[in-house]
Formats: sequence, C-alpha cells, structure tokens
Amino acid sequence: MSTVSSTTSTAATASTTSTSSSSKITFSGLASGVDTASVVSSIIKAESAPITTMENRETYLKTELETYQEFNTLLESFASSLDKLNNASDLKSYTASNNGSDYFSITTNSLATEGTHSVKVSSLAQQQKDVSSDAIADTSTTTLTGELKIGDNTLSYDSTTLSDLVDKINAGNYGMAASVINDGTGAGYRLMLTADTAGTAVAITGTGSITLDTATNGHTVTGTKAHVVVDGVDYYGTSNTMTNAIKGASLNLLGESTSANNVTIKSDAETVIATQLQELVTAYNAINTSVKTITASDAALGRSLKSVQNGLKNYLTSKSLVSLGISSDWQTGALSFDSSTCSTAYTAGSDAVKVALVGDDTNTGIMTRLNTYLTDQLDSSSGFLVTKKSSINKETARLDDSIAAFKTRMEKRQTTLEAQFTAMETMVSSLNSQSTYLTNFFKTYNTSS
Repeated sequence: MSTVSSTTSTAATASTTSTSSSSKITFSGLASGVDTASVVSSIIKAESAPITTMENRETYLKTELETYQEFNTLLESFASSLDKLNNASDLKSYTASNNGSDYFSITTNSLATEGTHSVKVSSLAQQQKDVSSDAIADTSTTTLTGELKIGDNTLSYDSTTLSDLVDKINAGNYGMAASVINDGTGAGYRLMLTADTAGTAVAITGTGSITLDTATNGHTVTGTKAHVVVDGVDYYGTSNTMTNAIKGASLNLLGESTSANNVTIKSDAETVIATQLQELVTAYNAINTSVKTITASDAALGRSLKSVQNGLKNYLTSKSLVSLGISSDWQTGALSFDSSTCSTAYTAGSDAVKVALVGDDTNTGIMTRLNTYLTDQLDSSSGFLVTKKSSINKETARLDDSIAAFKTRMEKRQTTLEAQFTAMETMVSSLNSQSTYLTNFFKTYNTSS
C-alpha cells in the first residue's frame, strides 16, 4: 500500500506543478479539463469591447478631419476667385487697341481713363557709343600708356593692359561703360565706350596708345533721347519705355514712324465682372458637389459643411447677383451664370453695377461682404478648419488617454483571471490526487481482504 500511495502522490504533484508553472508558459486545464486560457481570452475580449469602440471613433475622427481639410481647400479655391472681384481697384481694368503696333506697344494700369490718342514715334532712345581706331594685338600682355579725357574727367594710364584699362574706367565715375571688341578683321582688339544714359552727349579725347577725338570725328553712334508726339504734345525720355505721355499707360517704343497712329483705351470692367462671376459659380458648384457626396454617406458631417456652404450661397443668390445673371437650381442646389443678363445689366448702368459689387464711399458691396465672411471662415486662428481641427484633436487626445487606461485595466484583469484559474487548477489537481489515492487504497484493501 505504501508503494501505491507514493506513486499516486508523485503523479498528483506533477499535475499540480504543470498547472501552476510560470505565467509565460501555461498548460491550461491539465487538471480540470477546461481550456482556461481560451476562457480568459474570451472574457478579456468581451470586456475590451469599449477599446474597439474608442479606436473606431478615432478612425472616424481622422476621416472627419481629412474631409474638413478637403472642404477647406475648396473654400480657398473659391477665395482665390473672389480675390479678383472684391474691391474697387479690381474694376479699374482697361484694354488698349493700337493700330501702330509696328512702332510701339501699350499696356495700361488702374489709373488709365477711356479715350483715343494719336501717337507718333519720332526717335528711339539710344546711347552714345565711341570705338577707338587703334588696334591692340593682345588684351592681357600688350602694355599701353596715355591719357583719356571723358567729359570733365581725365584718366592717365601707364604700362597698363587693355583689360586693366577697361577695369579702371568701369571702376570710376565717368558716365561711360568700357568694353573690348574684336571686329573679326584680325587686326586686334579695340576699346568701346558706351554712355550710361541715352541721349547724353559726352566729349572724349584720347592720346597715347589709344587715340580718340569725338569733337573732330564725331561719335561712332550718336546718343539720342526717345521722342514721341502724343495728341500733338512732344514727350522726351532716356528710355524706350515712356510712362508720362498717356495717363495710366506705358508705351514701349519699337521703331520710328512717319505718321501718327491711333490708340483707343476702353474699360475692361464688364469682362472682368463676367469672368469672375463665372469663376465664383464654378468654384461654388465644386463645393456643392462635394457636400452632396459627403451628406449622402454621412448626414451629420454633411450638415456641418452645409452651414458654411449656405453662408456662401446666401451671398451669391442675393438680389444684386441675381440681377447680374446668377441663378440656382432648386433640385441640385447648383448655380449657373448667364453672361448675356450680366451684359444687359452692365450696359444699362455700369456705375450701379460696380457699386453693387464692390461698393463706394457710402455703400459696402456684396462682394466685399462675401469676402469678409470668407476671410472669417479661413482665418488661421479662428476659422472653420482651425475650430474643427482643435475640437477633433482634443477628443482624440481624450480617447488616447482612455484607451491607454482601459488597456492597463485589462492587463491587470487578465493577470487576476489567470491567477484565479491557476488556483482553481491547483485545487482540482489536489482533489484529483486525493481521489486517486483513495480509490487505489480501497482497491488494494479489498484485494488484501
């Protein structure tokens, strides 16, 4: 009997040891026959459901923020179109027709006025140029000695190369730029002096290695000022770009003409208005399409975007803009623009149209008010996207904290459950050992009897 008892006790001890081994290596249910590891896993999984809910919420918030960012990009595109039609200077645009394009081109700015002008180009601005007749064999080794008098300034040089002489002239304040030319004849190099300012005459005398006498021989190229006659008045300049001949216009002179040519300047405000209204309608319709698509899949998110969209639409469908050709499709919410309606309204009263759009000293135009609304929505500290992003970031941070805390609780919960089931297995193992011992004892006892 003693042998039987010893063997049974050893088996029982082995069973208990296997069940209560290190938590890193668990032999689940050896005593009870229950898969305790699966039971613990199922309990933890069920009780961890809130973590999944919170993680799903974070995923949704990320998608929500991306949607807000895309919507904000559409608002910025709309604002880009509005920037070209939200103040009076935007409507001070002019075009110029020119039948003398072979002789000059013309550009206008906001200071221009409508009207027709006659323009004749009498001469182009040209800088004086003088080239020495003395050919120098080499620019860096041949030494020169002499004197140059340029205007009221005198430059003496001794044992100087042509390159060094050029550098000296350019470093001084002679009103001329020096350079070296090679005419290709093989005779050598020559000095060329070019006046800094067109139309300025500079007397030059050279003695020694380089001889020049413009008083006797004249200039290689005589300097002249630009000269145009506009509406019978003479205008002169030192550049071939004349900005003082026609108010709000710049003439770029190309060649001399023998007779006057006409330039007609007209306001381009009507074209600007029509172009920008069409751009605004197109930009708004992109917003409308986006909001409709989002609303179809997420009504709550769509409503938050629609609040801003409706603000835009209230301005775009105001009486002022409806009279200029903007209309709304009640079924789709899309806007359309009729340029002919706009043209008719502008022809009937251009000044009234301009005031309605951009205002004046006593009135605030509809586009100015729309620009203020949009500026608020895009404000970098309090605008639509910034507000939404701040709210989402705060909620995400709270969820991160809650998820981390919940995971910690679940880890502790799992440890507790594993300990409880290990204790159960130990107890069952002990009871099994006792049961086996008693069974063997009575079996042996009955056999002996």
